[in-house]
Amino acid sequence: MSNIKRLGNLVKELGADWAVLTGADSICAVTGHVVPIEIGQSPFSGGPSVVLVSRDGVAGVVCPNTDGGQQAGNYEELTYAGFANEVTDQVGHYRKAVSEMAAKLGVSGKIVYEANTFPYALQDLLPDSRTPFDHDLARLRAVKSAVEIEKMTRAAQVAAIGQAEARRLSIPGAGELEVFGGIRSKMEQAAGQRIAFAGEYLTGVENSSTLGRPIGRRTLQVGDPIICDLAPRVNGYWGDSCNGFVVGNTASEGFRKLHAAAKATLELAVSELRPGLRVCDFDATLRAHMKSLGYSYPHHSGHGIGASVHEFPRLVPDETSLFEENMFIMVEPGDYLVGIGGLRCETMLRVTATGSEVVARFELTCE
Repeated sequence: MSNIKRLGNLVKELGADWAVLTGADSICAVTGHVVPIEIGQSPFSGGPSVVLVSRDGVAGVVCPNTDGGQQAGNYEELTYAGFANEVTDQVGHYRKAVSEMAAKLGVSGKIVYEANTFPYALQDLLPDSRTPFDHDLARLRAVKSAVEIEKMTRAAQVAAIGQAEARRLSIPGAGELEVFGGIRSKMEQAAGQRIAFAGEYLTGVENSSTLGRPIGRRTLQVGDPIICDLAPRVNGYWGDSCNGFVVGNTASEGFRKLHAAAKATLELAVSELRPGLRVCDFDATLRAHMKSLGYSYPHHSGHGIGASVHEFPRLVPDETSLFEENMFIMVEPGDYLVGIGGLRCETMLRVTATGSEVVARFELTCE
């Protein structure tokens, strides 16, 4: 079943008539239409792209002329003049196009919408009976379709290629920015396209043991611990990955023990993850195992992933939802120790009918 039909069914379940999507990630997940995000919202748009989906699975996309013509799914498309060689009323064109699409599709009745992205520019154009459904939509998006599974697998493979390139480039005398740029270039070549790219590349004991440090001009030295967290967006879907290793294959005993604990906890996650398991119970199992080995991490155990780099569910102690088949989950145990350095071991897992599987493997060693 297509995600447009799945969303139509959700609209019915919620007692509504239409859904309005204005988030770039949700639009991609439901229709396959990819909204470019590398520089933020397009300077040629009058507002966020809009998708209208009826309870019967009828759908329409409104986007600027720079983003049209993708033919990504079974939907109507209406573009407006955002880019033109003249003074252009982009907001006015945007509002007109949304009104025309709503009239063409017959939008009326009760609407559910994304509260976190719905723009003021549309407040007076659609029916007043509106209810937010962000959480319901997040749960729908968490379970991937067959088409999405292929895209997720490709994104994970590109991330794995980036991890291999990171090891190759991380040599004494190289700079953080230089290496990070080389990793990105390798992943773009593998993807065959420009990519949006999130992640970290932190080197040295102090930087790797402190969360949230920016990438800088530091020069790598023998013995430096490295946190390499790579998340490329390929065809609208995100890969993700992380490892900790040491420049020159000279890890300290303390770093080796930390890496072994994180890797063992990740391996436990692969064996334990399955449909029907509560997220909080899975989270507790991982934290308890890490603690039994003498370590702990001050963040979530992981998160869902898809058209957003972080999706529902977050693996945290108070999340009581259940894992379902064809969810894609990132698991990332680690620790950050003054005088030793920090690391995370993170890989993408797909929830299968009976358990889980690693989507794309890469070398998870510290040397």
